[in-house]
Amino acid sequence: MGDIEQFFQDSHYNIIRVLLNISGLWPFHTRNRRYATYLAMILILGSGFIFEMLGTIEVRHDSFEVIDALPLLFFAIVTVSRTFCAVYTLPKMKILLIKMQEHCLSPKSDEETKIQNSHAQYGRKLGYAYTGFLLGHSVLYILSTALTRLFYTKSKEDDGTSDNVQIGLPHRVNYMVDLDKYYVPIFIHCAICDFSFTFLLVVFDVLYLTVVEYCCGLFAALRYRLETALVFKNDRLTMTTTNDQCYANIVYSVRRHTETMQFVAIMESIYSLPLFIHIGLTVLILSVLGYQVISNTEDISAILKPIAYLNGLLINVFFENWQGQKIIDSSEKVFESAYNSEWYSMPIAARKLLIMIMMRSERPSVLRMGKIVILSFVTFNAVLRTSSSYFMLLRSL
Repeated sequence: MGDIEQFFQDSHYNIIRVLLNISGLWPFHTRNRRYATYLAMILILGSGFIFEMLGTIEVRHDSFEVIDALPLLFFAIVTVSRTFCAVYTLPKMKILLIKMQEHCLSPKSDEETKIQNSHAQYGRKLGYAYTGFLLGHSVLYILSTALTRLFYTKSKEDDGTSDNVQIGLPHRVNYMVDLDKYYVPIFIHCAICDFSFTFLLVVFDVLYLTVVEYCCGLFAALRYRLETALVFKNDRLTMTTTNDQCYANIVYSVRRHTETMQFVAIMESIYSLPLFIHIGLTVLILSVLGYQVISNTEDISAILKPIAYLNGLLINVFFENWQGQKIIDSSEKVFESAYNSEWYSMPIAARKLLIMIMMRSERPSVLRMGKIVILSFVTFNAVLRTSSSYFMLLRSL
């Protein structure tokens, strides 16, 4: 454990080590430490989800209040389900991290190392930007709810009216106590739960983008090896060619291509079910949020929350499909590199192996949700169109 933890700490993948450690999902933790973290997660997230569910049940007879409560309830369901899936697939996550370490420490050319490091650095920067954006968005969302409470209190004192509408809370809840009397502790608990939900979502997505970028680096390094299969540098740093070296390069490429496809398959088995649940519920959430935005165009205080949530959700869905599209594009380019190589100058044995790579890479590697839907820009467009259809139906009703 010490070796692999030290490796990630010293590498460009340190961000996933930090996030997985904080969330308790680092697969190299001791069992007692993981169980202690799971207990804390159950106490915080479980209590928040229960009180939110009770709040939705409380207003079940008011369709407008139910519609307002559904987006955040679905968000909690998505996060809880993804957490359970992450705990269940922890052994596979451990295999991914070990494979990343083994490949980074395996012998390879300097150019391949440079290519892999460039992708790792890009993934690290993207991970930091994504983490800051979503967590900052969560803080902004929580603060906006607190501001609505301040503005509402002022108008309430002016008018001398009162009602039972929950103002100043991130989502509808039912703590079975007087909300006005215990508003501060209730708001703090709601804020902690919402921020924790967002943080867990960030952990899953940053790990997702990191392994996707790692795969893209593997494909890019493979393409470089295929394109230079006939050329290598000798001890005098001059460019020469030999049939034996060419055959060795193609054999090496076949092995790397197989390892990369296996890595993609393991990654798909980890993210297939949670992403399927996430994207499926996202269609409903986007529909409800669009309805809330249109219905509250004249009330600025009421429109802040749905707009903030809608913006973050669209970025999140686009991001997840974008990563799937990158896997497709990177794997398709392997065929182009193999086809554009000087295959006509290769020995017969090397040509046969190259044909194997071309036949397999002609069918690009993909990430599927629920073994059905492929993550890509086409899927993102389908999500938007489906959400728009449901939104128009909801508005007409």
